[in-house]
Amino acid sequence: MASLETQLAIPSCAFLPPTASAKLSTTTGTSIHLSPAASIHSSTTFLLVGRQASTADIRIDHKSISRKHAVLYFMKDGEKHDVLVLKDLGGKYGCQVNGTKVVGDIVHITNGDRIQFGNVRESIFTLEMDSDLVDHESNSEADNEASNQSEEYLEDQGQDQGQDQGQSQGNNADEPVLNGRAAREAEIAKMMASLDETPSFTKYESNDKEKEMAQPVHESKPLPSIATQLKLPITSNITLPAQSNSLPTSIIFDPAGSRLLVGSSDTTLRLYDFNGMDLAARPFKVVTVQDGHSIVKVVTSNTGDRVFVGTTSAQPIVLDRDGHQILEFNKGDMYVTDMAHTDGHVANVTGVDWHPLNRDIAITCSFDGSVRMWNLEKNKTKFHKLCSGKEVYRIKSSMGKRTKVMCVTFAPGGREFACGTSCGSIQIWNSTKVGSRPDRVIYDAHGGKAVHSLVYNYDGSKLASRSMDDDCVKVWEARRISRSCQPLAVCEGLHGLYESVNCAFSPDGLTLCAGTCIEPKNQADTYCVLKFFRIDSKNKHSLPILELDVAKGLSIANIAWHNKLNQIAMGLSDGSLRVFYDAKWSTKGAKLPVSKGLRKTDDLTLLLNSRAPQGSAGVLGEIRTPHALPIFQTTVEKSTKRKREKDRQDPIKSRRPDLPGTGIKVSEGTSAGLNFQQTVLTSAIAKNKNIAGKDPRDELFKYNEGKEYTKTLFEGDKRILAEKTVEEEEEEAKKQNK
Repeated sequence: MASLETQLAIPSCAFLPPTASAKLSTTTGTSIHLSPAASIHSSTTFLLVGRQASTADIRIDHKSISRKHAVLYFMKDGEKHDVLVLKDLGGKYGCQVNGTKVVGDIVHITNGDRIQFGNVRESIFTLEMDSDLVDHESNSEADNEASNQSEEYLEDQGQDQGQDQGQSQGNNADEPVLNGRAAREAEIAKMMASLDETPSFTKYESNDKEKEMAQPVHESKPLPSIATQLKLPITSNITLPAQSNSLPTSIIFDPAGSRLLVGSSDTTLRLYDFNGMDLAARPFKVVTVQDGHSIVKVVTSNTGDRVFVGTTSAQPIVLDRDGHQILEFNKGDMYVTDMAHTDGHVANVTGVDWHPLNRDIAITCSFDGSVRMWNLEKNKTKFHKLCSGKEVYRIKSSMGKRTKVMCVTFAPGGREFACGTSCGSIQIWNSTKVGSRPDRVIYDAHGGKAVHSLVYNYDGSKLASRSMDDDCVKVWEARRISRSCQPLAVCEGLHGLYESVNCAFSPDGLTLCAGTCIEPKNQADTYCVLKFFRIDSKNKHSLPILELDVAKGLSIANIAWHNKLNQIAMGLSDGSLRVFYDAKWSTKGAKLPVSKGLRKTDDLTLLLNSRAPQGSAGVLGEIRTPHALPIFQTTVEKSTKRKREKDRQDPIKSRRPDLPGTGIKVSEGTSAGLNFQQTVLTSAIAKNKNIAGKDPRDELFKYNEGKEYTKTLFEGDKRILAEKTVEEEEEEAKKQNK
């Protein structure tokens, strides 16, 4: 080990604390204690970070990590402080501390600093140290004890090696010494003989000292005092990996908090179940809602058994909690100018919401300038599509002209709803009756910029609005909104790039959080930030009380804060999700998969994977034998979207039953395969006489049977003009001449 210390130029004053007083925590929930127990070489001075399994104490298998990448060790800073030192060994990709690349060889790491080795963004280490200071005397005693333990360990190792060498020399004294080719052949023969022996595997068990030194210390991450007072769930987080590079446009928890629904711009709806999910964090189902139409908004009913999905089409869809379609809404007539006289929206849907108390009532808004109320039980259907009732609200601007509606949301009581328009107005309407004017309105909420998001707090006293164009969130007193009212608070510095950006209130309704977006030109060295604001009527321009760095080079596109779980879920621009929680103040939700960990594997599989060659996968997943006999082969066909659509159109593979007939006869068959227009035309023709395929002259001559229209005109005239024609007379003359 001394040669390795000399090679790495480890100073003589370097040491590792014998107790687990410091650790590196990763974003995946694992932790590494900086103590001699973590060293595979039983070193008491340093820990080596690298890719090589035989030398690295902290192994990171990534292409950007060198074999010997960096070294971690402690040094004395004065008389009463221990400082962690990170030494970069000159790899190609280097190391980063708090997003800044390490310049030079050595940098000091303080409590709470984030360390990134190479380009491994999936595992960013955070240093966590005990808050109590360790004095010089205790440190010296710990160093003496550690040195004594290391000397005893080396003496024991020397004695064991001496005994082993003595035994081996005694046993091999009578055997001839083999060199070169003979030694190699003997080694091969010994290996072949070992194949006939019964394989055995002995699990490694550490001694009592190592167990004591490696015992994890359950300590909480240091938080700012304001976060502790407000019980903000920011201490831990779990990453839900992206299924594609599509943007998460809508995130919603179900009322119980057991499931998380994510709508994306690639027309898919991802369903996550926290109860059945492990640390791999994969959705249990992915549903394509409407092919070719991105998802705009996803909401759940108050009972959690229905999901309302609005897409960029004019027809929203209602699904059950497992993603199966229940009902589709009707599309209106685009040639009708008055939206109250048509059965549905005629333009893109921009927002949907469920009634907070009634699972059968829903509301939608659209670019056509209308807000519609739908009753799933009482409204009539047309061709199995739900038609809109008389509850149609026509939204207008301050000039009395039609304006686009960008978002809509119910108040917590359900007696009114708020909608935001493209002209920058916020309008409050009574949901119990249809009127021509809103109850309360403010036409210049964001300086003429479009309002993209509206959120009520838990009791409906505050209403937060956010616009993508003016980079701010304004909080209003919902019951005092008027044309001349002023916002209760203005939260600035929230840059937005997507129309799906929003904000969320805390469970007590006094704290508001919102995320920022990053311009593409600044993605290399900028973190997206989650900002928390305290809503106070005394300070109109609120400053953030806490800012939390979330991800580097990404933007926060959507956010949701569950009242019961006290957890915050956010969607990032690369398609991934982050769920923040606290071990003390949060309940269930993301804490369930973290407690389960990854899928358990037996010790033999771990041993085989550790000894697998570089670049191979070892023994993972299903074992297939492509050259086995046909009866033992397992063939797995790759299912594609085109093949599934083709199989669905096949009546035999899809097991489609015979279509019912309507009883209208068309030639020799039935009208089962006709559409509505053909059926109407066929029924109209069946009332009259069908003359198709007949000669019209013959049909007209039927009316002349038994009637003579020329009898009275030539009655009494018996003159015969000619008995034969000219041609007949010429033929008779020719015959006579012959």
